[in-house]
Amino acid sequence: MEKVKIWGEQIPYNSEKSKLTDMDIKKAHSKTLLMLRFVFGLKGETYKDKKTLYDTFTYYQQIAGGFEKDTYEDEPYIVPFPVPGSKQTVLVVPGGGFAYKQTDCDGEGNQSEGDLMAKELNKQNISAFVLWYRTNPYRFPVPLVDMQRAVRYIRFHASDYGIRPDTISAVGFSAGGFEVAGLINLIRGKNLFPMDYNPDEIDRVSDEIASAGLVYPCLGFHYLMPLLSACFSPEEIDTEKKRQEIAHKYSCTDNFNSSDIPQFLCYGGKDALIVKEHTMEYISKLDETGTRHEVLLLPKANHGFGASLKSRRKYGDWIPGYIEWLNHEVTV
Repeated sequence: MEKVKIWGEQIPYNSEKSKLTDMDIKKAHSKTLLMLRFVFGLKGETYKDKKTLYDTFTYYQQIAGGFEKDTYEDEPYIVPFPVPGSKQTVLVVPGGGFAYKQTDCDGEGNQSEGDLMAKELNKQNISAFVLWYRTNPYRFPVPLVDMQRAVRYIRFHASDYGIRPDTISAVGFSAGGFEVAGLINLIRGKNLFPMDYNPDEIDRVSDEIASAGLVYPCLGFHYLMPLLSACFSPEEIDTEKKRQEIAHKYSCTDNFNSSDIPQFLCYGGKDALIVKEHTMEYISKLDETGTRHEVLLLPKANHGFGASLKSRRKYGDWIPGYIEWLNHEVTV
């Protein structure tokens, strides 16, 4: 499976520094138990310091597993799933609570928010790219900077892939939903590079997307306050005032700025992670601003149903609805 690096010789926010010096890692006896603790440790309107839990999870899931380096030298990439002659292109952004990525780094095809979604799009004659972006212990805005760069990279190389830049959309799941929503609401048209980074010609390309798909999206931190521990340094969130300021700064609802972009939002009625109120607040913004959008509720679905056939049979197949909406909203 081809992995195409999206940055040039210089990757912003990278260094030779060891990640382990910044991480609090405890011995894990069971990966299954660690996963459960990680998932249930995300939710809550009250902040709880979960840094040790997230660092431990990231270490065993990503670093010890060989998917990421133990230094800040990871190289974000996209995996192309091109379809010759396709009239639509979608950047697929998997979730993972900013502690790992729900996509297959080695092409096993088992993770339903990455490779499987791309393959489902291919079946409908739609080209796709799956994004691997940097997460814990990298700190914000790094994940969003990678998201923006991926869009710019695909647009820059559109002719190489035989696609039209104005038909590039994005669909994100959970934390990947935040990546998509964050791009269009928080950072679109901006550059968040560190002072020591020298922008290249790709950084001057537009970061516009034709449409946004948000699937059980994380849209901010107000209802997931423990998640701050995976995204920001301890010094940035060591007081309640700082945490509230950060939560407001990175709220896609508070900073809604995407009324010009068609949006598709799909969520589960029994989502145990993303509370309904969070989703409804964003939908209200879509309504109030006259944004072209479609909302699809799967009443019995929990968080993480993704593109797996088993989940689609159990809760309802949302993908045909998304494809139909995409073809209607993104004209070619």
